[in-house]
Amino acid sequence: MRNSYNRGFIYRKRFTASAALLFLSFISVHAETLTDALGRTFILNAPATRVVSLSPSVTEILFALEAGGQTVGRTEFCDYPPSAAAIPSVGGFSGATVSVERIARLKPDLVVISADMHERLVSLLEALGISIFAVEPRNFSQVFSCIETLGRLTGREKEARRVVGAMQAQLASVEKSQAVRVKPRVFWLLSDSPFLTSGKNTFVNEIIERAGGINIFADREESWPLVNVEQILLRLPDWILSTTDVSLQNSLNFNQFKNIRKARFNPSLVYRYGPRLSNAVQEVARVLSQ
Repeated sequence: MRNSYNRGFIYRKRFTASAALLFLSFISVHAETLTDALGRTFILNAPATRVVSLSPSVTEILFALEAGGQTVGRTEFCDYPPSAAAIPSVGGFSGATVSVERIARLKPDLVVISADMHERLVSLLEALGISIFAVEPRNFSQVFSCIETLGRLTGREKEARRVVGAMQAQLASVEKSQAVRVKPRVFWLLSDSPFLTSGKNTFVNEIIERAGGINIFADREESWPLVNVEQILLRLPDWILSTTDVSLQNSLNFNQFKNIRKARFNPSLVYRYGPRLSNAVQEVARVLSQ
């Protein structure tokens, strides 16, 4: 009897050990290793079900992925879609205005941060055992990758492919429609006191180009270079586009710009890297076609 018992005990131990190894093997096979915008390694074992978004762009993406029900926290600037307003706010967009205490109370299994704005929060959140993933796309291609990554993080891969596919189809349609006409020259007005514009490395520059225009300051490497009236006029813009009051009525230089066509756009459409970027291209193309 004792030998039989011992053999059963040994078999149970072996079975338990084998089951544990099988479970660990299953986890390792199904886990996914991702790298975020801060170069940090992130091990994804299961989709996040309680997400805090610290970026208006990320919030838009999550809702487009039908992951709004998984989003439990946002910033006070996350105002699109309007239903996002029902989600508790954890503060402003800058790292200094975000409340780590509010985030912790929401018990998230993932916080999505801006690599540029929120790096200081990483150690504070990690000390509380909260998982963090940083994003900061710089161009349309990286936006598509960001959307697909957020789809993997939330278990919404199919929805991410749908969103990216719709954006790419819309962009292809706009670019095809603008291919045969003369490209208008565009000055993007970020502010007129002083004059700031869009350089090469911005979403705005890519929006202008995809919409069939020429950014007259695309040769500038700075994202938002400082320019003067003479530089603007020497580059012969056909359009002044902006998200601010482009009438320049309050500018001393208004008369110098009075014969240049002007148009204003919704800032959240062109400055956020969400799914509406393709809408921004379509809207700018519509204006430049006039």
